[in-house]
Amino acid sequence: MAVTMNEIANKLNLSIATVSRALSGKADTVSEETRKAIFEAVEKYGYHKRRIIGKSVAFVIDKDSFNLSSQFYAQIISGIEEELIRSKYYFHFNSIEREKFDLTKINLNFNDLAGVIMVGVYHDDFVLKLKHIEIPLVLLDYYIPTEDIHTVLIDNADGILKACKYLSSLGHTRVAYLSGDSVETSAQERLYGFRRSQEMFGLDGDRDLVVMNCKSRMDEGFTAMNGILDMDRLPTAVLAYNDLIAVGAMDAIKQRGLSIPKDISVVGFDDIGLASEVNPFLTTIHVPKRRMGIMAVQSLLQIIRGKQEPAKKILVPTRLVVRDSTTAIGG
Repeated sequence: MAVTMNEIANKLNLSIATVSRALSGKADTVSEETRKAIFEAVEKYGYHKRRIIGKSVAFVIDKDSFNLSSQFYAQIISGIEEELIRSKYYFHFNSIEREKFDLTKINLNFNDLAGVIMVGVYHDDFVLKLKHIEIPLVLLDYYIPTEDIHTVLIDNADGILKACKYLSSLGHTRVAYLSGDSVETSAQERLYGFRRSQEMFGLDGDRDLVVMNCKSRMDEGFTAMNGILDMDRLPTAVLAYNDLIAVGAMDAIKQRGLSIPKDISVVGFDDIGLASEVNPFLTTIHVPKRRMGIMAVQSLLQIIRGKQEPAKKILVPTRLVVRDSTTAIGG
C-alpha cells in the first residue's frame, strides 16, 4: 500500500519539510544523497495520492526527439496549450536531455502538478516511476505494451495501408519503403502496415526494397534512397516513414537526374509544413497533430477528475493528402 509524505519522513528519519522540498524538485535545498533516499523510498513503497490537485500540466519530451521532429510536435503542443487554457490549467514545457530522465533531476513542481503528458521512446523506467507515485499520466504517440496507461496513438498501420492502396491504384507494384528507427513503436507499426500492404495489394516482395532504421532526418532519407537508386531495377514509387525522410529521398532522386513523379513517385507520412513547401509538393499521410494534443489533455483531465478507468488507448485516424509528388504509371 502506498505511503504518505509523513510516513516517508518517519521511515527515513527526516522532516516532512525536507521530503516535501525533495518531491517539489527544489534541488538547491536538499542534498543529493537525501533526495536519492527519498525517491528510492517512493519507488519502494509508493506515494499516497494527493488530495489537493494542482493546476499545472507538464509536457515532457526527449530533447533529441523534439529537435528531430519539432515541426511535428509544435502542432501537438499547440493543441495541448489551447485545451489547457480553455480548461483553466497552466502549461509547462519540459525538453529533457536523454541522460537526465530521472525524477531526482527533473524540476517538476510536485506541489502544483496536476498531471503529465509525455512523448518518449527510451524512457519506460521514468514513466513507470511516475505511474508508481500516482501522478496522472497520458502518453502521446508512445506506449508501453505491458502497462495500463492512458495513451493517444496514431493509427500508423492504417495510414501506411492508405498510402499503399493509393499507389496500387496508380499501377505501382514495385514500391520501396524507407522504414524508421526500429526502437520506435510507430516505426514498427508502419513497417507492419507496409508488410500487410505487400500482401493485400500485390506489391513486390523484394527485400532489398525495404531500408531499415532510418533516423528522422533528411540526410538519412538521402542516403537510404541512394542505396535504392544503385539497384539494377528501380522502384516506380517510394514510401517513407515520415516526411523528413521522404524529402531527403526526393533530393537523392533529383540529384540522379530523375523526375518526380514521372520516374519515381514519392509519398511521406505526418504532413508537416515542409510537405507543402518542397518541389514538387509532397503527397503524404496527414496526422491530425493539433487534435492529438487536445485529445491528450481531455484524457488527462478525465483521469484527474476520476472519470476515466480503466486505462484507455485512443487511436487517431489518418487521411491521405494527394499532392504533386505522385502520378500513375506512365503518367
